[in-house]
Amino acid sequence: MPWSVRVAVAAVGLVALVALAALAIVLRAGSAPWTESAQLAGYAAGFGLLLGGLAARKRLAWLWGRYLGFFLFAVALVGVLANARRLGAPGVGVIVLGFASPLLAASLALGRPSALAWFGLVCPTCDLPSTRGDLLMRRVRCVRCGVTF
Repeated sequence: MPWSVRVAVAAVGLVALVALAALAIVLRAGSAPWTESAQLAGYAAGFGLLLGGLAARKRLAWLWGRYLGFFLFAVALVGVLANARRLGAPGVGVIVLGFASPLLAASLALGRPSALAWFGLVCPTCDLPSTRGDLLMRRVRCVRCGVTF
């Protein structure tokens, strides 16, 4: 496993652990509505699935990790900027260091050439990295030579 993929796996693992820790805090407090607990459990499960897919070399996990990471990073930053007073310094720190920054690191790491090669996203005929695939990333088409692999 190349280092870029290891960085992405570690970053997604950190986000899953932060979601589990937040779930444990909410459940321990007992005063939050069940919807908040279910939402945190869904986050933890989703990032756990993403973590397993990245470790298993699934192209669909690469797709979700790469693009969802950028999207959630932007959403987290907008949320922090809009609610910085209400969250306070500890809340902002947890969101930025435990959620937004690892997602950005994972997205950037999954864009490295070594990560693209690890997930089989390099054309076997012309060696051009390509990420144009079908909906589930089972087949990828090279933009230069048109080969589907």
